[in-house]
Amino acid sequence: MKKVILAGNAITADILNTYLECDSRYQVIGLTVDDQYSKEAGVEGFKTTAISDVVKIHNPKDCVVIMAIGYNDLNQSRESMFLQLKEMGYTIETYIHTDAHVYTQFPLGEGCVVLPSAVIEPHVHLGKNTMVWCNVTLAHHSSVMEHCWVASGAVISGQAQVERNSFIGVNATVVNDVVISEYNII
Repeated sequence: MKKVILAGNAITADILNTYLECDSRYQVIGLTVDDQYSKEAGVEGFKTTAISDVVKIHNPKDCVVIMAIGYNDLNQSRESMFLQLKEMGYTIETYIHTDAHVYTQFPLGEGCVVLPSAVIEPHVHLGKNTMVWCNVTLAHHSSVMEHCWVASGAVISGQAQVERNSFIGVNATVVNDVVISEYNII
């Protein structure tokens, strides 16, 4: 069983913790956030540690991190936290819920989160630190680059491309061969 620190202490962390409580592969042991958010309410039952203190409490050799930060500021906070934690020596875990369906032959990007009923078809490329929420379809030959968020029910059709730090909203559809440039909201 892997010991996990959730990078985040708000609603996304609360939801991921609920999934992880039912997943025998993981045990959440704490939360970490940027220093300015460390005093805010977190997930019940867990201490939130400021990122400046996290190494003092949780040795990077003893645990992994799962990214549980939301999509504010076009995922730039997620990106910043991801890079800081990697620099500190933490392994950023790619979490695939047991009810997700991943068929691509390409490795998913480091630190991705794929939630229940998501389908990732053959030949899909998924960049690091990308959130794929419930009931998403990433269709054949599509690509979603790093630090993106694909919300519930979205469909990225075959050969479509979503560039870095983009947000694809609930039930949005990006059709074949369309390219969404970086830092976009759909």
